[in-house]
Amino acid sequence: MPNVQRILLPDTNQSPVHILAGVKVADRLCETSGTLEVIFLVPAKASLTSGALHEALGATIHTKLVKGVPVTLPSGAQMRCETMKTLKWVSKPSVLIAIFAGQDMMDKIDSLQNLVAVVAVPWTPDAIENWNRTWSPQVLGKPTKSGKSAAPALKLIADPIVEQAMKSLTSVINLGTAVLNASDDDHAKRILRILRSRNHQEPAENIKLWAIKNGWLPKAAERLEALAEKTFALRSKPKLDNPVHAEQSYQRWMDAAKS
Repeated sequence: MPNVQRILLPDTNQSPVHILAGVKVADRLCETSGTLEVIFLVPAKASLTSGALHEALGATIHTKLVKGVPVTLPSGAQMRCETMKTLKWVSKPSVLIAIFAGQDMMDKIDSLQNLVAVVAVPWTPDAIENWNRTWSPQVLGKPTKSGKSAAPALKLIADPIVEQAMKSLTSVINLGTAVLNASDDDHAKRILRILRSRNHQEPAENIKLWAIKNGWLPKAAERLEALAEKTFALRSKPKLDNPVHAEQSYQRWMDAAKS
């Protein structure tokens, strides 16, 4: 979801005011984008029936959400509640509020289509650290010198040749599946072995985060992370099946990294 607007509410004391702020941000996003659907995502049904959310939302809104009745926000958008278990897909353009968010929730969100914006209300300060590193979301209430709250995008892969190799891999695999098929899996192994044979190293977690940011579904990115971790940990350089073709691929990555 590269074009999704992402906003982080950094206050993690789980106060009612904080949660209500997330709803207000989502409502404002609907007003400016013309979006008519808001998803209020909580970890489980028990999260919704807790005292904190009852206090934050008020009795009327809270009761409707518990009963599965949509709530009309000031923008005119309809807000409904979903849990990690009930939310399977998003059928129309929507703004999603991630309440008490953890990394598993953000991974699920990253696999969804039709999201216009995501407003993250984390469970603890470091609960969605990887999501923050991946997307460099706008941080509410922390303006930069330009007057905007968007954090500068982090360079997830430091080695430019490794990044070009990952771009090459991304351009040929099927990004629409959560699990790499056998051919894509073999292609990933081959590219990683070429990099290892040239003594390139990169933290496997960084490769996973880069993959998610560049269109990989989280489960497929986790598989790539596992392959990278295994390959880069090899004590000796691996033998390549087709050294000539491997050399051609490597030269392309080098040329692209220089341009």
